[in-house]
Amino acid sequence: MPKSIVNNRQELDINLPLVLLFSTLLTVAIYTLLLPFRDTYLGVLLIDRGITQYLVVFISCFVITSSLDKLTKIRTELQSLRKIDIPSHISFDNPKSVQIKQMYEYFSESGKLVDNRLSRVLSAYIHSGSRKASSELALDDSSFYLSASESSYSFPRILVWAIPLLGFIGTVLGISQAVSGFSGFLDSASEVDQIRDGIGTVTSGLAVAFDTTLLALLLSVVVMIPLVLVERLESQLLLQIDIFINDKLLPRFRDKKSKSSPSLDKDTISKTINQAIKESLPTPEELIQPAEMYAREAAQNLLKEFLHQFNQIQSQESELVEGIKEVNQIILTDREKIIQSYQEQQNFNATLVDDIKTIITQIKEQNNISKTELEQQIGTFKNQLENIVSLLDKKIDSLQKSSEQIAELSKLENSFNGIVRALESAGKMENSLSLIQEQITLLQPVIKDLSKPRVVRLVEQIDQ
Repeated sequence: MPKSIVNNRQELDINLPLVLLFSTLLTVAIYTLLLPFRDTYLGVLLIDRGITQYLVVFISCFVITSSLDKLTKIRTELQSLRKIDIPSHISFDNPKSVQIKQMYEYFSESGKLVDNRLSRVLSAYIHSGSRKASSELALDDSSFYLSASESSYSFPRILVWAIPLLGFIGTVLGISQAVSGFSGFLDSASEVDQIRDGIGTVTSGLAVAFDTTLLALLLSVVVMIPLVLVERLESQLLLQIDIFINDKLLPRFRDKKSKSSPSLDKDTISKTINQAIKESLPTPEELIQPAEMYAREAAQNLLKEFLHQFNQIQSQESELVEGIKEVNQIILTDREKIIQSYQEQQNFNATLVDDIKTIITQIKEQNNISKTELEQQIGTFKNQLENIVSLLDKKIDSLQKSSEQIAELSKLENSFNGIVRALESAGKMENSLSLIQEQITLLQPVIKDLSKPRVVRLVEQIDQ
């Protein structure tokens, strides 16, 4: 089946995963760039005003990214439309000709919007052989694309309408925070500093309320303008494609019965298409009107609530002033009591200092008496130590003499040991000499026998 027949006429629809990815990256990039400027008004407006700010920024980035995606595709289609030129030498008299089929195959394989539109018109002409049928298909195809274009902008429009609604939700949350904080600090406020902190909480809540609405309305206007411009550019693209088909392609077709049938009126087609566009597409005023009405109602309700809360604040402020006066009176009374107790404490401290001085003088006198006694004891102890030292010197001299005598005794002991060893060696030699003498006495008979003369005889014997 040809590609153009199964086409769902969504060539200009956004690539949702890609748009989500780029919108997320854009949101992250915005907040990353704002981190160094967090203390500025813009940083506080986008970062410190609640979760609705993050949602508003993300939705705005999504709408802007989808608009850019649409714009890229529309510009690509416009460039393709400008490049298309049907050669004048091709004859469309025979719907079954090879040139028309080749042209149809070329357009059906492209995948672009303009080529798909042309391939469908050529397919109708090839199968029907009638210019009227091709014109009707081109008109139906144009209406289908208008419907598809209208439906493709429904989701971005919903998001654009949701941006101010999120701002109003942030407003409600901020006012609720301010009111709850104000009622809470009035119950527990007892000092001026606490009152200041409570008023700061109230003002911060009101800042959240107004800043969320401000950012939402501002971003809704910012994203609505490019969305409307892209939508208008897409309508112009579809219109140019219709004009190209009706001016460049359909007039060259021929009917089966009559080859000289008059062509459609260009002005009539243009008026019809423009009328259809005006009836199908809403105007910017129609888009902004619901948001304006809702904003007015919300502003009126906010003003009424603010006046009511302001009146309550005034009444509570008067009560608070009276309470502050009573607190001041109590503070003055307590101050006089504190001053009186302070004077009594000073008198007590003076008497205590006098008592301490008296005790110190007594301690000094006792220390002087004990000092003389201590010096006497030290002198006695010193004499005793001198006697002990002299005795120790005498003992040391006697010990030195004893050590000299011990050294002489050790020398005598060594010489005595040498004499004992010499005597032991002399006794051993005497024993060995006695043994030798005994052996000699035993050998004397043998020596005598050996000293006698001997006769040696040789006897010869023959074996038988």
